[in-house]
Amino acid sequence: MPSITGVDECRPLRRLPRSRIMRAAVLAAAGGLVLGFLPSAASAAPLSARPTIVAGPAVTAYAYANKPTSHSYTPEKDYSYNSTGETIRITKSGPGEYTVDFDGLGAYADQGTVDVSPEGFGAAVCSVTSWGPDSTGTILQVGVDCYALSGTRMNDYFEVAFTSGGSTSGTTDYVWANDSTAKSYTPNRDHQFNSSGGTNTIEKLGKGQYEVTMPGPVATDGTVKVTAYGTTSDACETDGWSAESPGQEVDVDCFNKAGQAANDRFTMTFTAANDLLGDGGASGYVWANEPSSSSYVPDTLYQYDTVGTQASVIMFTTGQWEVAFPSAGQGDTGDEQVTAYGSDDTHCVEDGPAGAVGGTESGDVYCFDNSGNPVNDYYTMQWLVN
Repeated sequence: MPSITGVDECRPLRRLPRSRIMRAAVLAAAGGLVLGFLPSAASAAPLSARPTIVAGPAVTAYAYANKPTSHSYTPEKDYSYNSTGETIRITKSGPGEYTVDFDGLGAYADQGTVDVSPEGFGAAVCSVTSWGPDSTGTILQVGVDCYALSGTRMNDYFEVAFTSGGSTSGTTDYVWANDSTAKSYTPNRDHQFNSSGGTNTIEKLGKGQYEVTMPGPVATDGTVKVTAYGTTSDACETDGWSAESPGQEVDVDCFNKAGQAANDRFTMTFTAANDLLGDGGASGYVWANEPSSSSYVPDTLYQYDTVGTQASVIMFTTGQWEVAFPSAGQGDTGDEQVTAYGSDDTHCVEDGPAGAVGGTESGDVYCFDNSGNPVNDYYTMQWLVN
């Protein structure tokens, strides 16, 4: 795994190494392809907000950590957002150890959830280690650690997003799975949200295997983002989700650096026809369900964007894709998240979102096996702009 040390810290976030015009032409021809299995199919290849809180999110924020070796800096403005309008700072306390400060959000720091994804081209794992108020009570501090697949902490690019609530206009529900070994439990109530006002629960199905139940109206579509929680290099992914009474059931698998099942804490967000923050902003998502196709339209039940167009995927080479959302028109701005999908230990990183010719919004995804080799894999990808 190449070291990040010595990289150009002023590199553009959204590099354009390939012809966007060429890709747009290929993507335009990708429609009408046969779609694959559904996330809830058993035979498919790798598928404490307080219960009384039913309002939309009070605050949201995200940041792109684009200077992995700097001790302290303000992240790039176009790819960072704080709904209070106040400052965002990122501090590195050691190799691969970061704290993201969102000024003005301290009053909401003891609730909500956090999503994190490694960003760039190389194999990496990034996890959330904590979030809470600073000593003054005015700043939300989010801890993020990044690792090489060997388990060694590594300076790396990443994207982080926070929401203090969920959605009642659509569906955006989440949990912080705070007990890795309990057979069945109600996760921390301050750090879970259910848009129907119900209470989310978690069952441990086996070592490193969990099922999250989110009661409420059944959504037969949607997307899932999972982030490992803690100070190890363990990684978590979704192994599927399904519409089951009394609501959504989402499966999550976690692995250690050796690729073995591991009991872990994690954050998990489910959303349908909304974004990961639950605030109804410009956004989109896909479940990439044909990992070996050169170009295709992902399953239309499990893709969405706010302008109502149809996303497409083009493969550049093994383990490398671009996901494009035509006419979304948000330009080079916003936040992107990605999660590997399946029951094997694979890792996916993101590079986006980015604008392109004709108003297309796009993002690149790179997936690797546990040894860091590029691999064709299933994944979920989400982007949003505020």
